[in-house]
Amino acid sequence: MFNPEHLRTLQAVVEEGTVLAAADRLHLTPSAVSQQLGRLQQQVGQPVMVRQGRGLVPTDAAAVLVRVAEQMVELDERARAELETLQEEVSGPLVLAAFPTALLGLVAPAVTVLQERHPHLVLTVRELSPEAALHALRRGEVDVAVVHDWTDRQVSIRAGLQAHLLGLDPVDLIAPATSDLQAGPDGVDLDDLGGHVWIDDSPGVYSDWLRGALSTRRLPHRIGATVEASAPRLSLVTQGFGLCLLPRLGRDALPAGLVALPLVEAPTRRIHAVHREASARRPAVEAALEAMRTVWRERAELPDVPEEGEGGGGGGPTR
Repeated sequence: MFNPEHLRTLQAVVEEGTVLAAADRLHLTPSAVSQQLGRLQQQVGQPVMVRQGRGLVPTDAAAVLVRVAEQMVELDERARAELETLQEEVSGPLVLAAFPTALLGLVAPAVTVLQERHPHLVLTVRELSPEAALHALRRGEVDVAVVHDWTDRQVSIRAGLQAHLLGLDPVDLIAPATSDLQAGPDGVDLDDLGGHVWIDDSPGVYSDWLRGALSTRRLPHRIGATVEASAPRLSLVTQGFGLCLLPRLGRDALPAGLVALPLVEAPTRRIHAVHREASARRPAVEAALEAMRTVWRERAELPDVPEEGEGGGGGGPTR
């Protein structure tokens, strides 16, 4: 029987691409990783990694063994889920990951709900970008990841993961309360926003949408600042420097003198909670999903989940 530890080591080397990266992931020395690969190769009786240039490339035998390693991890997780259902209390470790605004506006309040409902849970929270969170989820380092994609840029997640759409997060126009901007029934129309200075985000969906929409309409404008964090963007708007866009999730109360106005056809994020399919029956995972749904329902400024969007098979992250 193949040593499960050796199989996991091979899987890490294949997924990470180098022995050094695999060692860092497994908290081993590169020498220990190489020794485990050597022992596995002796047991298999054929090469599992071959040198190509300066790197290592997995063989067909490695592909077979990595599939076995994935199946072993899945069986282990399903067994843990079954065992947890036998316990009277929802308990045990649970690792949650989220990008910054979701951590602030969704996960932190959900942690409070979980602690009140299930005091025997041992919670760990990590701030990770959507891409990093899904990577950690696939590696088994995270149990539930909060990620996002966009209503007009939906992305399918990889096999083996299950996504639950929590709701939508529209972007608002942030402007001085003294401005003469007028919002119609559907919000402010970009056609009325020519001639303004904009405090833009770093390259991404917000920025692409803003620049594309202004250019398509041939509206005169100037990008006066490119700022990643929301606080300095709001400070610049407060000083009358320009306008900016901000999502609703995780947004603090606006400083005095600023207003948030809805935009016509604004870019809108879809917020998902994602877990491994094998952990779907874990009571701790189910409890985390319900806590996040509870928090979302209490946020009146955030749209509810579209009826057709509930369930597994949602999108993964993009930026």
